[in-house]
Amino acid sequence: MNAPTFARFGTGHGIVATAGIAAIEPSTLTPLFEDFDAQASWVLEQLDIVLRDAGAGRGDLLRVECFLAERRWFGAWNTHYADHFGTTPPARTTLVCGLPVDGLLIEVQAIAAISPSHRRNSAP
Repeated sequence: MNAPTFARFGTGHGIVATAGIAAIEPSTLTPLFEDFDAQASWVLEQLDIVLRDAGAGRGDLLRVECFLAERRWFGAWNTHYADHFGTTPPARTTLVCGLPVDGLLIEVQAIAAISPSHRRNSAP
């Protein structure tokens, strides 16, 4: 499913901070997918899109924070993370917690640097 990007971001002081990226339809609060692998793949794809829209990319990531609904998804998350970021992944924290939407299995947020040429409203 190629759903539109729902995640928001804020920029300032040469960084971009994303809001939580989760595979849900915001108007109905319904997960876009039932299984973990589909949700994890979707949030990582959306992270790339949000970073691009903010003028950054994977290589600019400083930190990724992941929230898992259940501990049993940790191994699968490690695999998705390694496949997505390769041998030089950004710093990461993964927490297991209750997520606010039934059926939501993963949510990700991140902080990245923005190159000076892509900064909005940068001072001369």
